[in-house]
Amino acid sequence: MANIESIKQKILQLDAGSFQNLCDSYLYKKGYPSIVSLGGEAGTRKTTLGTPDTYFIASNGKYVFVEYTTQRTNLFTKISDDLEKCLDTAKTGIPHDKISEIIYCHTSSNITPLQDSEVKKLCEDVGIKLVIIGIDKLAEDIYLYHHNISRDFLGISISTDQIQSYDEFIYSYNANRMAAPIDTKFLFREKEFQDIINAYLKVNVVILSGASGTGKTRLALHYVKNHADAKNEKTYCIHSNALPIYEDLKLFLDKPGDYFLFIDDANQLSGLQHIIRYVSMKPEGYNVKILITVRDYALQKVINDVRAITSYEIVNVNVFLENEIKELLETSLGILNSEYQERIIRIAEGNARIAILAGKVACSSNRLESIDDVSQLYEDYYGSNLENNQFFIDKNLCITSGIIAFLDAINLDYIDALLPILQEKGLNRDSFIENIRILHEREIVDICNDKAVRFSDQCLSNYLLKYIFFDKKILSLSKMIKACFSSYKERTISSVNTLLNIFRNKELLNFVEKEIKLLWDELSTEKSPIFFEFVKVFFRINPTETLLLLQNEIESEERVICEWSDIDTEKRKNYQHVENDIIKILGGFADMTDFPTACDLFFQYYLKRPDLFMEFYHAVNIYFGIQRASFRNNFYTQITFFEKLIEYSNDWKQEFIVIIFLQIAEDFLKLNFSPVEEGRKNAITIYQIPLIMSKDVEKYRKLIWESLTSLSKIEKYREKVREIFSSYGDIIDDISIPVLQFDLKYIELILKLNFPPDKLINCLLADKIVQVFSRINYSCESLFFEYFEGESFQLYCLLKGPDYKEIGYEEYRKRKQESINHYTLNCDLQMFKKLIDVCSSISRVDNHSSWKVGEGLGIAFDVISDKADWYVDAIKYYIKNDTPNNLQPYHLVDNLFSLLSDSEVYEIIISEEYSQKNAWTYAYYHELPPGLITEKHLQGLYDFLKDTSDRCITSSSMRDIDFLDKYNAIDELALMEGCKIILDKKEYSSFMVDIYFGLLFNYHHNTPREVIQKFNCNLELLEEIYYAMLSYDNDFDYDGQFLKEIYLVRKSILDKYIDSLLNIASFSDHQEKHCCFFDLGDFVEIYNKIFEQLIRNCRFPKIRVPYFLESFLLKNQNKPDLFEKQDEWICQCIQLFSKDETKMYCLFSVISKLEIERKKIYVLIFLENNPLFEDFERIPLIPTSWSWSGSAVPIYSAWIEFLESLLPSLVGLKWIKHKNYIETQISYLKRKIESEQIDEILRR
Repeated sequence: MANIESIKQKILQLDAGSFQNLCDSYLYKKGYPSIVSLGGEAGTRKTTLGTPDTYFIASNGKYVFVEYTTQRTNLFTKISDDLEKCLDTAKTGIPHDKISEIIYCHTSSNITPLQDSEVKKLCEDVGIKLVIIGIDKLAEDIYLYHHNISRDFLGISISTDQIQSYDEFIYSYNANRMAAPIDTKFLFREKEFQDIINAYLKVNVVILSGASGTGKTRLALHYVKNHADAKNEKTYCIHSNALPIYEDLKLFLDKPGDYFLFIDDANQLSGLQHIIRYVSMKPEGYNVKILITVRDYALQKVINDVRAITSYEIVNVNVFLENEIKELLETSLGILNSEYQERIIRIAEGNARIAILAGKVACSSNRLESIDDVSQLYEDYYGSNLENNQFFIDKNLCITSGIIAFLDAINLDYIDALLPILQEKGLNRDSFIENIRILHEREIVDICNDKAVRFSDQCLSNYLLKYIFFDKKILSLSKMIKACFSSYKERTISSVNTLLNIFRNKELLNFVEKEIKLLWDELSTEKSPIFFEFVKVFFRINPTETLLLLQNEIESEERVICEWSDIDTEKRKNYQHVENDIIKILGGFADMTDFPTACDLFFQYYLKRPDLFMEFYHAVNIYFGIQRASFRNNFYTQITFFEKLIEYSNDWKQEFIVIIFLQIAEDFLKLNFSPVEEGRKNAITIYQIPLIMSKDVEKYRKLIWESLTSLSKIEKYREKVREIFSSYGDIIDDISIPVLQFDLKYIELILKLNFPPDKLINCLLADKIVQVFSRINYSCESLFFEYFEGESFQLYCLLKGPDYKEIGYEEYRKRKQESINHYTLNCDLQMFKKLIDVCSSISRVDNHSSWKVGEGLGIAFDVISDKADWYVDAIKYYIKNDTPNNLQPYHLVDNLFSLLSDSEVYEIIISEEYSQKNAWTYAYYHELPPGLITEKHLQGLYDFLKDTSDRCITSSSMRDIDFLDKYNAIDELALMEGCKIILDKKEYSSFMVDIYFGLLFNYHHNTPREVIQKFNCNLELLEEIYYAMLSYDNDFDYDGQFLKEIYLVRKSILDKYIDSLLNIASFSDHQEKHCCFFDLGDFVEIYNKIFEQLIRNCRFPKIRVPYFLESFLLKNQNKPDLFEKQDEWICQCIQLFSKDETKMYCLFSVISKLEIERKKIYVLIFLENNPLFEDFERIPLIPTSWSWSGSAVPIYSAWIEFLESLLPSLVGLKWIKHKNYIETQISYLKRKIESEQIDEILRR
């Protein structure tokens, strides 16, 4: 490597012109701009006469003169003469006050201090600064700061050029990379920029990871230039040129200080750890921060190098999201049209610059068609760079890149399917892989772990796909599809779609169709086993043959005979999926010219296979429903479908057609649709599409409404039509109002013909329609006035009350109370019964106003509660009508006791058979006044509680046992006896046990101490009740506070609790409860007992027990007091049971999920107590079960870090087996990382 002396020698060998050129470059890098070289002949190394040799114009507008000489003798005389010429205004034409500085560069070391002083005084006397730069200063600066000058002018490489200044890095990046220029406007990475700032608050090394083209380098450079300490640090940019970097580091980081190092594509750098070590050199005075970029496929390699030395943070840089590209188009180019945006997003593949280029093309032409075919756009962007790389002249590179572009990603271990293609082109496995390595070196493709290959840039992949398969036809598309269809089906489909959708030109479309038809005929002739799969994918290319093929398939299937009543129209209704291949292909004909024929086959197949009803139902919604394309295609698919449906209905005599129509009509009559469309990279987009009126919308809706008119005349279909009406008008946009107005005439016709106003439920239906229209401020109430004039509807409105959303709930309650009071106070019994009749009429209707009506009836009962003469009759009538709206009986029964004797009240309650009889009987004993209670009542209560007719109850409001206290006056153990009877119900209905005892263990009802006090005379019963509740509902005492308090007075509850754990389905939902014993002084003994009994009694302890341990050992890690107790229990557990294989397996299954330092401590405690290798290898050092999203690599890396942390503690022959075992696991995990990285590339 060069030194300062060798640089001096090379400078001395320069002729005058070369020396002047070197000095001009040197001064430019020193910060002197706008060079004008008068003393040099442009383009040569010759000098010319002139004064000064060079000049600059400084920032203050004054001149800086420069003189050069290579003369080494009589230097003082030469300098003096040259300076006098510079100061001679007659020669230069510049007055002294316009000259701020004169610089004199020379190659001699012979000027004395006295001579230096004299020449400087010559300039100072006229107010001009003189700077003399001799060979010593020049050589030292070049050596330390300006290596490019050394290389370019002297032919000396001081360094390997891997460490550069910011400006040098920008220049070399732009000059040598195939990518677009890096010094562009910084956009959309504000979050990541802030993430970097936050990361440096914690660590000194930050890694930016992401795929190629995501802007990692641009983001890093923005941070380098703009972070807070940029002006106080020496900043260097580092990139690899495959040479060692150690000597460069010693040269550039030659002394302590503040440094900021940016390392680009760090995985390619030789000696990354040499750089990272500077972070750990703070004691020596080095304060170093490092920012690294690395492509995602090589992240783990970089992490391994960094982690060995220091901690780090990762900031992920993802491709631009669709919404970011959308915002970019809006803000930069003003493109707001969604169709333009979506097309550009599809073209750009997340590349912001491609998006801008496409956007500019679209803006300049103002036509969407201008970006249908982006061939020229891609050609302009990539073509010249590929030519400069001599890519196009190497046919084998083209073949290799074409195959990779077609498959998107390749695993080099599995390329057998490609060998016939390669062999036909004169390539083999080895030459193919060698070509891939060349493409990798040119940064065209990425290689992960020497296995997985993918394109660095998806847009480049698209470009080469077209170039190789279509433009130059270097590879045969049909042969490639045939070779790859079985093994790479999804990628084959994706590549064909790319050709058709990215490059929309007719010639290419015809080419692709021709190639696919060629292969179609070939596979059909061969009777290939993949032919039908091929048809499923490419049927749109050959629709007629596809329909013939499907017709034959349908005709060959056996007809399934079933009744329409056997069809389950609700099962799997929300699981929108189609399995049947024939139905899926027919569905794919939507919007195609042959769709009417496909519809014929669709209905013929449906009538032959009505057992596949749900498949056909979902197919209609998925394929024939309202999509965005429906508007462009004038609702062709929907109109055709319903025309065909009506044709096959046979005047609605064909019941299977009726069934499917009634199921789908509701969806097609919506006014706002939410179609789901697949986007790029498996993204799903849900659109909200309001229906806009048009002749085609009128036509498809007319077909539906006229069909409903016909069906509503048929009694057995009328209720389903009612349901369709009830769901009408859910979401409405203003733009859809004309559609509602169009629908209204059909709605009015159907209602008046088939839903007359003499029934309240029909009136409510009309009211529902009116409410829909009122939401859009459109009044149609006059059209249905006869529905709202009847007494029943008026009473319904009375009970429901006004709309509280308009007036507020308090005002609503007030007005409702007043109007019901007014009616009730002025009515007789018969009028009151009509209120009950109204409730009965709507009890079977699923109406969201039912609770309001019930509330109104309750108010009415309160108003007449003092009218003894007919309140009782009203209650009897209410019970006789099966208690519509199921009002809570307590208050009603309490009122009865104020009007009648207890026996009369009882007789009213039990005299009829009705669904709520059990609840009313319970209310009788609950509300019975204490002063009336006798032994007979107590016995009646016991008999009621013993009655098992409540086994059928599956829905009920909560009950309580507190009311039993008042029966203690007759029998002091009445509460205990009643609880025993209720507890016995567990034999046939755990639900009823829960209904009675649920409030007992509710904080808002009782505290744990109050419950214990209540059962103080029979704690065994309390224990049994708690156990019964625990067995039914593990959530009821969610934090275990009742359990803990009962344990303090009844230790045997622990056995019951353990027994419940043995039968529990999942421990994850009850973590608070499992932690409750940590509050007690004997928690160690408690958890030891639980642990031992679970191990002893669980059927599969190694599977089940770790989940329980997780529930109380991994919970609340941030609570110091709990943390300490968990730690205490774990430590004593290891010491106590270290030789118990099952216990240690279960315990370490949980320990393995803790943070590294804690895990390490527990492993070392285990080894202290049990050094046997045979036992050590049985404990799980890494989790036996885990979950994650995204990449598994960070998980494997953390496990490796933990295992490596154990190795320093395993020194010596005693631990050699342990150490070997851990190293083996580390090697295994590293292989897993490599495998996962390969899979990630291939999945992506």
